[in-house]
Amino acid sequence: MSKVSHICKRVSDFLERFCLLGAIVLLIINLLSVMLGVFSRFYKPPMWTMDLAVVTLVWTVMLAAAPALKRGEHMAITIIVDKLPQRMYRFVVFVRVIVYFIILLFMVVLGVEYAWSMRLFTIMSLDIHKTIPLMAIPVGMGLMLIMYSLSQFIPLDCKENNFSCKNDLDGVPKL
Repeated sequence: MSKVSHICKRVSDFLERFCLLGAIVLLIINLLSVMLGVFSRFYKPPMWTMDLAVVTLVWTVMLAAAPALKRGEHMAITIIVDKLPQRMYRFVVFVRVIVYFIILLFMVVLGVEYAWSMRLFTIMSLDIHKTIPLMAIPVGMGLMLIMYSLSQFIPLDCKENNFSCKNDLDGVPKL
């Protein structure tokens, strides 16, 4: 493995652990908030429990999306693509990578614009600006973009992890 590949793999592994740790913490907060809302329902429930649960769930999902992308755990239908001749297969994979980069970049830019446009609104029960939950989209998509970019420099044959570390551009000319 080259030095660049090694650095990309280390950064990718660090980001994966960071994202998963953040997602775990937020999921625990989410579960505690929901349980508090359920158990205090007949006494005097705090108003903020459901709003906190929604905000933490959105952030949990977006933080966990990047490690899921790295591990190849996103849904993909490849029946037709896998049966293509090698040359056509490489072309389709190349187009898929480019489209994926464009969509992720598009989501980051639009997510930031939308979150910024909602900066004057607040979630009254939590007394926070709506920008905070809405920033989950560009942050999550940005992390996915970084992880996907790093994965393009990690070779197929790295087997240091328990999961497959393949990149989508194996055999496809680099840009």
